[in-house]
Amino acid sequence: MTAEERKAYVRQVVNAAPPLAPEDADLLRALIPLGSRLAPRRATQAGRPAARRTAA
Repeated sequence: MTAEERKAYVRQVVNAAPPLAPEDADLLRALIPLGSRLAPRRATQAGRPAARRTAA
């Protein structure tokens, strides 16, 4: 199974899952704060090198 196939399968399973009850969603938010969930995304965005321009 390729990485793309795995991502598609996980997406399919997640999309098919029933929505969380509000109490369960609150519990997850307490366990995994928003800052922790966004940290990896910020790290990848900050880690990208700026586009270099060459003198033409």
